[in-house]
Amino acid sequence: MEIRFTVSADLEIRFTVSADLEIRFTVSADLEIRFTVSADLEIRFTISADLEIRPTSLAGLEIRATNMTESFLLYSLRRLSAKDLKTLCQLARCDAFNRRAEVTNLCDYISARLSAVAGPQSESLARSLSQERLFAAAFPGKPYNNRALRHTMSYLLDLVRRYLALEEMESAAADYHYYLCRALRRRNLDELLQYEWNQAEKQLETDPERDARWHFDRYDLHQEKLEALAPRGRSATLDLHPLQLHLTAFYLSEMLRHSCSALTHQAIGAQTYDTGFIDELLQLVEDGDWLEKHPAVALYYFLYRALREPEQPAFFNAWKSVLATHTETFAASELRDIHLLGINCCIRRMNGGQKEYIREAFELYRSGLTKNLLTENGWISGFTYKNVIRIGTALGEHEWVSQFFEAYKASLHPREREPLYRYNLAFLYFRKQDFARAMPLLQQLELEDRLNLLDARRMLLRSYYELGEFKALDSLLTSFAAYLRRQKDLGYHRELNLNLVRFTRRLLEIPRSEKQALEKLNEDIENTEQVAEKVWLLEKSRVS
Repeated sequence: MEIRFTVSADLEIRFTVSADLEIRFTVSADLEIRFTVSADLEIRFTISADLEIRPTSLAGLEIRATNMTESFLLYSLRRLSAKDLKTLCQLARCDAFNRRAEVTNLCDYISARLSAVAGPQSESLARSLSQERLFAAAFPGKPYNNRALRHTMSYLLDLVRRYLALEEMESAAADYHYYLCRALRRRNLDELLQYEWNQAEKQLETDPERDARWHFDRYDLHQEKLEALAPRGRSATLDLHPLQLHLTAFYLSEMLRHSCSALTHQAIGAQTYDTGFIDELLQLVEDGDWLEKHPAVALYYFLYRALREPEQPAFFNAWKSVLATHTETFAASELRDIHLLGINCCIRRMNGGQKEYIREAFELYRSGLTKNLLTENGWISGFTYKNVIRIGTALGEHEWVSQFFEAYKASLHPREREPLYRYNLAFLYFRKQDFARAMPLLQQLELEDRLNLLDARRMLLRSYYELGEFKALDSLLTSFAAYLRRQKDLGYHRELNLNLVRFTRRLLEIPRSEKQALEKLNEDIENTEQVAEKVWLLEKSRVS
């Protein structure tokens, strides 16, 4: 696919996509903007002196400019569940939240349309949500008034925001108790405040989770009690130790967690992070009893040390022990992140030649799948899908991988399902050395993820070589090198793949009869630390 941007003398900008589709943006002297798509479809927007955008109707299709409020409102409502829409309509009828009948009418109408139509992109839904129909629903029997509609949609959007905030607070018991206690304190309802504070304390004590958020919630409640006692001169009766303990536990856990993420991102994206006083933080943890008594701190401490000091297996083993013993301490969403950080730690060590971590990564993946920790919003990531297949294949778990490959295809997001399925199918063919079947799949792939793209190009490179497609290989090496030089933020992946390109080109240029040159190439590959497909290159450059 070729995309060309052409700016002509009369301010026409052309976007040419392939041979049969051209999109043109023309700005004329009278501020008319034309969008021309191919030869038979033109959409015009005229901007008048008062900045009103007037669209042109074409073939029965009316294109109307939309404002930001409309975009946000319909975007948000389309993504709410049927239960959320029903509750929102009930909220709109409550005088405490809304006293405008037109807002209630509009909310009921949009909710009904969204519930009645299965696909939010269908033509019937688009027509039913046109501005004229929205206005007619909000103001029955009145002539169309765009300003009144915009105001009504803005009020409804505010109601959506309030509903989402309230729903989120209601779903978090600790937040509910905190805001209730604060409201009681500000209204001097001391007896009820004491009762609710005790109820909140009991709820937190019985909560099995003891993550960083739990410590912060305990801190919040103690702080609220201190605020209540201080004006009455009774703050001296409050034990301040829990206040300091829980705030410090929260801070240590969160700082170590973010430091783990920073190390991971730094390795992948070549970004450098200011670690600040991380060494002092580690010393503070080691000097106290944080590792023995606070799993939320211990887990991230050992993981950080394992990421920073990969040559020391004791830290990774200690991390595994804390995770196995205190799994129930963490919420499912945090357990997912913990598993992924641990898997990244294993992958980095695998890439460094520590093959024993292949099994460690596989077991973490299998554990995460069993506990349903590796899905987000119901979908499994392409990264997870690929890595499970690769790692399982490397371990010889072929039957398990085959079942996973087919069973979890439906769990990939529809937008990327087919490309990722074909990409991993190509990998399975490639591993079986069926290069003839892998090659056409790899040639046709369009992948969004750059690491997947690099991997696909490496497989295609090797497939061309093994099949003797040297002309195609030469072209690939040229385009691959140009791509890598443009990508400045690939981290160590950039050097790994550039060295692969460089050594493969040397391999092609040296005749097999020149044994001395091949030996020198083999030696250079062996002595270069950062080389993708190093084992394969050593094998192909070895003198027979």
